[in-house]
Amino acid sequence: MKGAITPHTDSLLNILDRALKDEEYEVLSNAAFATGLLIEHSTSDLSRHLGHILQILHPLFIIPPNPTSARQNAKDNAAGAVGRMIIRYATFIPLDQVLPVFLGALPLKDHLENRPVFRALFQLFETNGALLYPYLDQLLPVFAYVLDPSGKDQLGDEIRAQLIRFIALIAQEAPDKVQAAGLNPYLPA
Repeated sequence: MKGAITPHTDSLLNILDRALKDEEYEVLSNAAFATGLLIEHSTSDLSRHLGHILQILHPLFIIPPNPTSARQNAKDNAAGAVGRMIIRYATFIPLDQVLPVFLGALPLKDHLENRPVFRALFQLFETNGALLYPYLDQLLPVFAYVLDPSGKDQLGDEIRAQLIRFIALIAQEAPDKVQAAGLNPYLPA
């Protein structure tokens, strides 16, 4: 539906708010995913809701060791929702509080949610690269993980190409870190 969802934004937000407080992780996972898509596609200004949405998504990022697949999916979908929030409303988000939790959720198991997560990272890098620099040691192994050719494709061609360009830019500033993460094979010759 994309932008056609706009007339239903308020009623959907109310439903999703209740669903994000459910006890079943399958419901939480679907609600987090739907919230992200609503944020991405509604043309309504949702900036006034962001603080509340971040609060109700936060518990999904706290997962126990060996979580169920539904619990893991809920976390990954919450990360995708936050990625979509950053893409659309970065200036309204307390990134100093959100980034440690958001980046701590990586790498994701749900590869579809990698797309909004990485788009958010690229946008942050373009608008305020210094914001991500303290997280390089955390991010570079994630980049190596998602680019690993022995695993399943986690990014798609477009995001992979952007990530490789991103790594090349990072290598200009921190070549030792890029090398330590095993990312030199992805750099242009």
